[in-house]
Amino acid sequence: MTTPEPSGDPPRFCRHCGAALPPSAPRFCIECGGAIARGAPPADPEPAAHVVAQAAPTVRLPNARVEQSVIGGTIQLPTSGAIPPGLWFRDEPPGSDDVAAIYAPLRAIVGGWSGLSGMGWRSAEQPAVASGTRMTFRFATRREWFPAAGCGRGLRLQVELLAQAEAEEGRTRRGFRYRANHDPPMEVAAAWWLDPATGARSDRPLPQIQIMAPPRVPRVSDYDEPIAAMPEGDAEAWAHEGAVHGLFKLLNDVQQRTPVGRGLPLVEAGALWFPLRLLGRGSSSPVYRVQAFRPFNCRWGEWRQVQSRIRAEARGLGLDLETDLVIEWWLDRQGHDCVIFEEAKPLYGHQRTVIAFRRSQIARCLEPKM
Repeated sequence: MTTPEPSGDPPRFCRHCGAALPPSAPRFCIECGGAIARGAPPADPEPAAHVVAQAAPTVRLPNARVEQSVIGGTIQLPTSGAIPPGLWFRDEPPGSDDVAAIYAPLRAIVGGWSGLSGMGWRSAEQPAVASGTRMTFRFATRREWFPAAGCGRGLRLQVELLAQAEAEEGRTRRGFRYRANHDPPMEVAAAWWLDPATGARSDRPLPQIQIMAPPRVPRVSDYDEPIAAMPEGDAEAWAHEGAVHGLFKLLNDVQQRTPVGRGLPLVEAGALWFPLRLLGRGSSSPVYRVQAFRPFNCRWGEWRQVQSRIRAEARGLGLDLETDLVIEWWLDRQGHDCVIFEEAKPLYGHQRTVIAFRRSQIARCLEPKM
């Protein structure tokens, strides 16, 4: 459940994407465009990953372990035979009977995705009045499809994508949100073959184009599940079934945007912290245990180098390098179910930080009854 804000106080985090909000009581999130509720925010919406998957066309392409969502293009039906960038191994480029998969630069939010100017998108034109009280804003991006190294004659497919969003007259939009069966899909505005060696366009037939959302790995609010509560002894035994030991403080039970994508950050409380808390019963915040089996361990000072490796691998598959989904995709591909940052005091003020990917990985330790 979402922790209620004090009545009348503005929320500190966007309930759609987890981004921090300025203290000036904004009405909309600058990151995803979502409306900011006043007072106690509602619980996270329940259209989780399984609901999104049922509502939106999904396919399983060979560059991710999860089903991926189709959000438009030049074909009528989604196909798992679409070829993502970097995975075409023939000498000839794809033709009119083939389907190329293009990834749009999107960020995951609760129940869908968002696109933002400056993060892969740009304003396409001045907004126009769609009706007496609504304004239409259009956004554009250029994507590139490419074959595997040494294949497809080296040609690259340039694709111009368009998206749009509406707002009340007099308001502006820096981006748009996409929800399954809600907003109109993005569309291909133009496409052409380009020879990067000469810079010349080729008149070869174009393939069909399938616009894809980046691989969305289910995390936090994609699941309808609570944080468990159990006696400290049971919680300790439960956590020791996995690879993460120790007592932690949960910084926020609302989905956060962290250095490794969507997650729930916890900081280590220390071995003596729990017994000391019992002396002041109820005067301190609760402590938690974490159960995870394949954590990714990294010193905070080395994270920048790890990100460079992730981006290099993602670049070879045409995934967008400006969104957190690339990091989520890489961690999932390696089979990691949480991240542990050591020597991470500059991050959250504690030496050891755990980023959990699901609420079911966390258990609140109950105080013994007196």
